[in-house]
Amino acid sequence: MDLQPLFSVSPPPSPSFLGLPLELRNEIYRNLLSTRRNRVDLGLGRARYNLQTAILSSNRQIRDEGAKVLTENRFISITTPWTSFKPDILVQGKFPVIAEGQDDKLPFMGFHMLVVLDFMGDANTTALYNYLTRLDDLPHLCKLLFYASCLSPNFSSLLHITLAIKDPHKRSVITAVPKALQESLMMPFAILKGLDGLTVKGARNRDVEKALREAMSVPNPTAAEYLESAAQLKDAGNAAFKAGDYAHSIRIYIQAYEAMHFIVDGKRFAIMLDGYFASNPLIGGRFNGQPILQAYLKMEDWEQAYFWGERAISDIEYANVQQSILDGTPNLVTRAEKAKVYWRMAVASKALDRKQVWARSLMRANMFAPHDKAIKREMEALEKRLERHELEMEDFCV
Repeated sequence: MDLQPLFSVSPPPSPSFLGLPLELRNEIYRNLLSTRRNRVDLGLGRARYNLQTAILSSNRQIRDEGAKVLTENRFISITTPWTSFKPDILVQGKFPVIAEGQDDKLPFMGFHMLVVLDFMGDANTTALYNYLTRLDDLPHLCKLLFYASCLSPNFSSLLHITLAIKDPHKRSVITAVPKALQESLMMPFAILKGLDGLTVKGARNRDVEKALREAMSVPNPTAAEYLESAAQLKDAGNAAFKAGDYAHSIRIYIQAYEAMHFIVDGKRFAIMLDGYFASNPLIGGRFNGQPILQAYLKMEDWEQAYFWGERAISDIEYANVQQSILDGTPNLVTRAEKAKVYWRMAVASKALDRKQVWARSLMRANMFAPHDKAIKREMEALEKRLERHELEMEDFCV
């Protein structure tokens, strides 16, 4: 007997992105389009972004939904005729750019502020260069402009900055933007002094604009004042070290570096105003990496101690060259200070079983302090290892 089914079963519908609940789709959009979720930290304040904007080209519904999520980001648009802005500021400073284009080729994503940089020293009269970045990276951009102004005395007087503030969610350019957000948008520019001019437009808060202009009228510290601030922090770090709080002393020592615009991020190190301090050479071991090296030795953090030993030795070698170039006077780093650096490097490298570095550092320390008892004992140990042929002299001759 031929049995017929009482009812037919339809095949399940094929899964589709638009078949997902809107809340889940929005989370997927954020994973693809959020600057916070797609920021790759490169250290030293540097980063890059991997926004997956291709999804917006799928269809109209996805474009409209994704665009709403995209505007959750706080974008800053930078426009300039300055031809060398990208190589001299963005590339050299490894500044994170989300998108870029010439003239009207920059994709519109909605931004909270337009920054126009008119630099009279190097302008293209026929083209504009456009860059999109994120509000959280704006202080980094202002720092890069500040560094340029320190290294080039006439830089600021040739730069005019226009800030146009808007709410990307509203059509009207005069829609109010919260005061706290305006402070985040405008106040990073306070570090820039002596500009050719500053123009603020759009939905600006007059009180915030006034505070910005007042801050910009106050001169930045001089090179000597930066160095004095660093010296005071170093003294505070020494006090913490003597009290046995080695971790706290390291944090203060790093603040001393930062007071001179040296950026320290773990084992990454960047000197931002090297030329600016050329007239105030960092001599005498006052600002080298010795204190941090010593603190890490006390903590028996050998890898960090080794890193800061390399840093301190580099500072000493740089000081040797710097003094001779500046005025031909003898270097002011004392033999005792040099001996301490190489001895501490020897201790760290021995703990890490880096035999050649240990031997080279020890021999250098002995050269600067041949009567130091601890160094003499370690030199005797080195001589015994040479006699046993555990080390070969030619591997580490200095």
